[in-house]
Amino acid sequence: MDQHQEVSSAKVMLILRIAMVALAALLVGCFFLPWGSAIAEFRDAAAQMPEAWFYEPAGLTAADAADLSLVEYAASYQTLEGALRDVYVSIMYAAVALPAIALLFAALGKPVPASIFAVLTLAVTELLRWDFGDRGVLPSASHDWGIAPTVYMVVAIVLIALGIASAVLKHRVKKAKAAAAV
Repeated sequence: MDQHQEVSSAKVMLILRIAMVALAALLVGCFFLPWGSAIAEFRDAAAQMPEAWFYEPAGLTAADAADLSLVEYAASYQTLEGALRDVYVSIMYAAVALPAIALLFAALGKPVPASIFAVLTLAVTELLRWDFGDRGVLPSASHDWGIAPTVYMVVAIVLIALGIASAVLKHRVKKAKAAAAV
């Protein structure tokens, strides 16, 4: 491998690493984006009575409930009783913990573990999407799907693809250096 190819590969690897860090950070941020978004009728009613309780045990007013992120859903589920509460809350918090670990690995330049945690993030968020739909939580009479489920899916898939591309490039560079050393 000549010096020009080595520099070029190093630049591409740096760009991939920066992109992976940015995407993993976006996955973390998705936890705070709307998972559920109020339909027009609910928004109109909430605008007229913003202080009316939407779900008092979690402290959510109608104004707070216009857009519900997984943060609000997790807080709401924490107020429930029963064994399933901990399962649901854990799965929801996994939707921020797993991308945080992916972010750490991306920042450390470890594309394979970052991709694995992106796959796990995708699995958790798709499980939540299926569960919310199956139980009729979303869409509902007051809310439809927000932007977060779609952003989670798209960003996780792109992060996985970049992780694979980065791992392949790393492998090719190592192989070329080993061949050049012989």
